[in-house]
Amino acid sequence: MKKNQKILITGGAGFIASHLIDRLVDENKIIVFDNLHRNAFQYYPRKNHPNINFIQGDVLNYDLLEGCMKDVDICIHAAAIAGIYSVGVSTKKTMQVNLMGAYNSIEAAIKNNVKKFIDFSTSEVYGPFVYRGKETGNTTLGPIHEKRWAYAVSKLASEFITHSYGSDSDLNVASIRPFNVYGPRQIGEGAIQQIIQKALRNENIIIYNDGTQIRSWCYVEDFVDGLYRVIESDNVNGEVFNLGNPQTSITNLNLAKTIIRLTNSVSLIEFRPHPGPDVEMRIPDIEKAKMILGFNPQIDLETGLKYTIQWFRENK
Repeated sequence: MKKNQKILITGGAGFIASHLIDRLVDENKIIVFDNLHRNAFQYYPRKNHPNINFIQGDVLNYDLLEGCMKDVDICIHAAAIAGIYSVGVSTKKTMQVNLMGAYNSIEAAIKNNVKKFIDFSTSEVYGPFVYRGKETGNTTLGPIHEKRWAYAVSKLASEFITHSYGSDSDLNVASIRPFNVYGPRQIGEGAIQQIIQKALRNENIIIYNDGTQIRSWCYVEDFVDGLYRVIESDNVNGEVFNLGNPQTSITNLNLAKTIIRLTNSVSLIEFRPHPGPDVEMRIPDIEKAKMILGFNPQIDLETGLKYTIQWFRENK
């Protein structure tokens, strides 16, 4: 277990970060750096832990970020504008935060002699259709007039920034590509949390097109286990890892039906045309993470959904 490290997490008030902090906080000093645009940290039960130092700040503010990086051992760069609808509100802001935020974060890390830098990317870099996509395969970017793909472009650029800086310095770097992570404390645009909340209120659940789109869903604790292994490992410099669970693949329609059943809801399913480009299939290949990290997701979809539903019942 990683001990006695000073770890700065940009976007540290986010849903995934709050679960990662739980794995690290007892043995390490954690700096949570976040502008609270999405504040899942408010639901974290140990947010007042003495090893946590919360700093409200934006990754576009280089001077503040650089000052907070002093004596930091590990930087986990998770701050971003994410979600296809949030991206659509302002592609300019998306590019600024995701691209310049990565640049500022790694510049600050190098200036302060940080030892390891882990960049959050996205499975969106694989484009609208990926079956068992490998990290060594091609990335696919959509047409420039479609706002959705600004997110993928900005995150892929952050990967290139991370790895180019890593190759030209002593900083150890790695990137991770999350595949549809869900679980307790999720806020924002996550499909599972939105469907669960509608089901608990017995409201209509919207499914776009015919619902045959396929996703692989990764429970947050499994994802955090993979991320923790990246933090722990001394054998990941310059690597990119898919982190997801291909064994939980399901169509969007069957996902909604499963949640309705597990919540004992009377919600009806409403079909609508998708307002923009959609991803028809997204299933990762995680053999690299298994081989190098020993990553092996354990939580099946129904079990993860039950945990998540219970949390949302208790935290309406």
